[in-house]
Amino acid sequence: MMAVRARYVAIVTGASQSRGGALARRFARSGFAIVVVYLDDQRGAETTVEAVFAAGSTGVTVRADVTDDLDVARLFDETAAAFGHADVVVHAAGVDGAVLHAHAARRLARGGAIVAAAPTAPLTPALARRLRERDIAVNGILAGLGARNGRADQAVEDPVAFLDRWRAQRRSHLS
Repeated sequence: MMAVRARYVAIVTGASQSRGGALARRFARSGFAIVVVYLDDQRGAETTVEAVFAAGSTGVTVRADVTDDLDVARLFDETAAAFGHADVVVHAAGVDGAVLHAHAARRLARGGAIVAAAPTAPLTPALARRLRERDIAVNGILAGLGARNGRADQAVEDPVAFLDRWRAQRRSHLS
């Protein structure tokens, strides 16, 4: 498989469900290529990828258990095969993200970002040090993520704002 060129690539866990799917769609509208990660809901993941394409971006689905070391390694391998790299991990699945974060610390592009948009294990000092060494921004956005008035799209403003700031900083760093 030949990798598709994309300026920014986001791996979004739980993207077959409402919270992760809403984030994936918003990031696609902002120009991110999207890796839709799902465990059980393949149809939901495919629906999210269809929405990503409708937003003018590109995306793939990857089935992975983000608590399993081998699955997460394969997730990053498949992302690299599809897009060449990963810049951002958005963890919106309602499971512990420690394994995912550990792989992200090693595999994200230098200057990448991790957004914890779901309950997750706190970063260990060793992991935090590795992230700092690779200039990876981390934002554990938990407050305010519950859907307001039943609208999941309103629940994604904080992660979107964080990644907008991250992209602006990254562009200024690369200039």
